[in-house]
Amino acid sequence: MRPIQHATGTAQVPVSPQRVVVLDYAPLDTALALDVIPVGMTEVPISPIYPEVINDITVVGKGLQPNLETILKLKPDLILGSKVGANRWYRQLSDIAPTVLTKDNGREGSWQENFRLHADALGQAEQAKQILAAYQQRVDTLQIELQQPLQTMTVSVIANWSRGVIAYSADSFPGSILQDLGFERNPYQGQGKRYGVLLSKEELSAIDGDILFLMHQSTDDNSIAKTEFISDPLWSTLNVVKQGIVCEVDSTTWAGGRSILAANQILTDVELCLSQEK
Repeated sequence: MRPIQHATGTAQVPVSPQRVVVLDYAPLDTALALDVIPVGMTEVPISPIYPEVINDITVVGKGLQPNLETILKLKPDLILGSKVGANRWYRQLSDIAPTVLTKDNGREGSWQENFRLHADALGQAEQAKQILAAYQQRVDTLQIELQQPLQTMTVSVIANWSRGVIAYSADSFPGSILQDLGFERNPYQGQGKRYGVLLSKEELSAIDGDILFLMHQSTDDNSIAKTEFISDPLWSTLNVVKQGIVCEVDSTTWAGGRSILAANQILTDVELCLSQEK
């Protein structure tokens, strides 16, 4: 066993954990990136970037409501999550197995710090360093390969949900990756905006720009696809629709993933989006 300091204290974790339970999207993404197949996970919308093997992982509850009895039956030797989703259950979880929680769930853009912590708990800190270095290399390469200087291109990231339109800020998970690439952000989506700003349809002109990434989830009735977006009488008046670039992206990856596999997919989506428009 070895000590791991985390958001709730210090946990004594196995040197090489074998039976891991993850309580959120981010630690699931992290584990898969490190070739660790968890024995249990909370129910999440499955992103297309994850391998089919996750369909065989035991579901241990939904979102903020882990099923402690199910987790106990799995006999885990490590539980990974965040204070956002698991803090109220920390004592009970720690009685079952060593539990390591990040301060937040990565939604606010701190995904690299969370990735390093969970990787360390999994005994793969060095592998995590290599993976993050490879990510940074991709960022550097993309900055060179994309024709137009990114600093001159104003980019927006929005999603349409039941409560309205959310504009994702530079401090969000997808925003932090666009920030790494060097994109200019619309003032409504600058830093210090939490992870997103809720807008009405009438305020959409405030997030106009050169490129718009439209998050879409086909299983959500409130989510809007690109075809609907560009044909809408109001949204079709935006300059980004008339003269810019609108790219539809998967919301489970852009909003949900919050770790390295999803981050790399966002880089792929950006590259594909802009290469198609050259």
